[in-house]
Amino acid sequence: MRSLAIDVGNTRTKVAVFEDSVLKSCMICSDGRLPKADYAIASLTGDRPEWLPSDCLELSANLKLPVKINYSTPSTLGPDRIAAASAAWLSCRRHVMIVDAGTCITVDFVDSDGSYRGGAIMPGLDMKFRALHNFTARLPLLNIGDAVSDATPMGDSTRNSILSGVLCATRFALKGYEQCLSELIGERVQVVITGGNADLLSDDWLIQPHLVMYGMNEILMMNIA
Repeated sequence: MRSLAIDVGNTRTKVAVFEDSVLKSCMICSDGRLPKADYAIASLTGDRPEWLPSDCLELSANLKLPVKINYSTPSTLGPDRIAAASAAWLSCRRHVMIVDAGTCITVDFVDSDGSYRGGAIMPGLDMKFRALHNFTARLPLLNIGDAVSDATPMGDSTRNSILSGVLCATRFALKGYEQCLSELIGERVQVVITGGNADLLSDDWLIQPHLVMYGMNEILMMNIA
C-alpha cells in the first residue's frame, strides 16, 4: 500500500511517500503535483489548498491518535505538533520532550502513558535574526546561513554577539525545558529534535529529520484501518 504524508508548512510544502509504512522518499512540493497513492494525510498551517485531493485526510486532534491530547484548546493545537509528538512517543514509549526547530520552535511533552501534556512556542532562529535587524537602527541582518554550531556565549564582535544571542540563548532555553521536565517527573526525559535547524540546536539529543512525516503516516494508518 502506498501512502502520502503532506506537510503544508509556513514556508514550504513537503511530501513523504511511504510503501507499507516504510519511508521511500521525501521531497519539496512547489507546484501541488503529488505522487499517486492509495491514501493521503495532510498537516495544514492555514486554509486547505485547492490542489489537495478531496479524499485526503486532514490531520487534527479529532482523529484517532496514538497519544491522548490533554490540552485545553485541542482545536488550536498544530497538527505538526500532534504528528511529531505521536511519532516520538511511539518510538520510545517513555517520557519524551519533542523539539521542532522550524519557522517557529516548538517544545512538546508526552508522558510515559502517552498523554500529550502541552508545551511551548517560541520564535525560530531566522525570525529572531530578522527581529533584531527590523526593530533596531544599527544591528545588521544575519540569517541561517551565518549561523554556526560552535557559536559561543561571549561574542567578541557585534556579529558574534548576535549569533550568541540567537543560537546560544535558544540552546539554553531548550536545555532549561529539558531540565525542568526532568525535575518534574523525577528522571531524565528523552529528547527528540526535528526540523530544518535541528543540527544547530541539538545537544546530545536524537535528531529525527522526518519525525512529523512518520507521525502523520502512523495516524493515517490508525484512521483507515
